[in-house]
Amino acid sequence: MSNSNEVENGYDADSWEELKRKVEHESGHAGESLSKLTSIVLQGFVNRLLTEPTGIPIEKEGIERENQDYLIHKQNKHSACHNDKQQQIEKEKEKKKKKRANPSPREGQDEIMKKFVELGLEPPPDMPEAFKICIQDMGGTEIKLVIQKFIRVADLDPQQNRMSMPLKQVRCEFLNEVEKEKLSRRQAIQVVLVEPRVVVSELNLNKWDVGKTSSSYVLNGRWHKNVVKNNGDSLKPSAVVQIWSFRVGTNMQLGFALVKVRDGEQH
Repeated sequence: MSNSNEVENGYDADSWEELKRKVEHESGHAGESLSKLTSIVLQGFVNRLLTEPTGIPIEKEGIERENQDYLIHKQNKHSACHNDKQQQIEKEKEKKKKKRANPSPREGQDEIMKKFVELGLEPPPDMPEAFKICIQDMGGTEIKLVIQKFIRVADLDPQQNRMSMPLKQVRCEFLNEVEKEKLSRRQAIQVVLVEPRVVVSELNLNKWDVGKTSSSYVLNGRWHKNVVKNNGDSLKPSAVVQIWSFRVGTNMQLGFALVKVRDGEQH
């Protein structure tokens, strides 16, 4: 018979508490402590069955094999859990890597806005007085900031011959319904442009689709031959420019003003 200080598995209350504290101290993790305690108690129970007469026939090899199988099962379960966590970590890393390589349009726009804030260009500066006077002299009205953007190399490429205004970066609605319909039918709209050197020229406005999810308004026609060549000091890669819209004349013709607000690369 066991006395009142003993427990059924062969440990008295004092030794059990001491064993529990020792395992918890060595493990430092509740789940791991429980697993170790289970293994120790199970092993002690098996050893007791094998060494003490119980009156019950016991197959020593079978008990040892079952004990070993249980411990292997616990170890395999722990390893599988660890592997699942590791695979999940690797998947998250791969997802972040792809996200950095292919930022969404929203993320790309957020990055542009962040750069403008760092440069002190957000909120955008107002139109310079010289441009306001030029537009007023033309009888221009309804002045609106359409876009503030970095000049890209493609904007200066004579083969592409266009200045792009990605729709995702456009800040306001500047087209009327007739103009929208015309552009949707791939028809160009003739517009006037106040160039950075504050002279007026004529260009075309078109709308181009880039892939299935992106579209841009483009100023083309004599873009490179006139505007780029005549304003080379202002239009450099990475320069920041603004494109303002306005209306002029009795027919409310659409016009734009191209204003440089920050220098680009120096060569």
